[in-house]
Amino acid sequence: MEDTELGQWVARSVSRGLAMLLFLCLASVRLAAEPAGGTEAPRPGLMWNRTGLPAVFPLQVKTPEGADHYLVLTGEDSAEEALAAYIRGGAFFRVLVPPGRYRLHFASGRGWQGETRLFGAATRHFELPQLLEFALRGPGLKSGHIITLTRDQPEGAWEAAVRDQFICQIAGLDSPEPAVPPGRRMQLGGTADARWSLHLRWRLGLARPEAGTPDMLWLRSQFVLGNPNLRRRPAVQHAPPVRQPDRRFRGYSVRSLYCG
Repeated sequence: MEDTELGQWVARSVSRGLAMLLFLCLASVRLAAEPAGGTEAPRPGLMWNRTGLPAVFPLQVKTPEGADHYLVLTGEDSAEEALAAYIRGGAFFRVLVPPGRYRLHFASGRGWQGETRLFGAATRHFELPQLLEFALRGPGLKSGHIITLTRDQPEGAWEAAVRDQFICQIAGLDSPEPAVPPGRRMQLGGTADARWSLHLRWRLGLARPEAGTPDMLWLRSQFVLGNPNLRRRPAVQHAPPVRQPDRRFRGYSVRSLYCG
């Protein structure tokens, strides 16, 4: 009886040991798979926009290499977070912002650990002293800002220089395609009289009767021979009528460009 109980105790001990060994192996694999900072850094650019408004105004941030930045915009009259973006240090960064007046908060550091812990205990916080407004300044002119972050020492305090940036929208009408009748080609050669005659016939759809046709014989009898009793024969259409060009515009296009 004692030998049986001893065997059961040994079997349970071996099972617990194997389970613990398997747990340690899985934990080691998980730690090895995680990045050095604990969490993979988000892609540079917009992270979220909680205003429900369209983001159309420019915000550009210039930063030196060495540290990344977590940017949060809060409303003028409330502490509610409106927009967040991630900035890679030293890389080009530009994001579109919804209209309004905002306070800008920067959290800087290395080794991203999520929106709760940011960059860990070494996170450096910085807030712009002034409010920034993003709004229309006139017809087709969107006003934004360019922020340049600098510091004297690698671990010193951040300083910011702010200047305006604008997006100009230019609207233009799409001109119609030239309406050239089928089978006709625009002729630019010849004398001035020939070009004027061609232009007049093209605009009015007129065609002079050719020699030897019934129309020409009727004209000669009326104005040359003086025979008013000669019946006029049906006119023969020698060329299709010339269609007038369509002068209506098909639409318009709008171009946006940074103009300041």
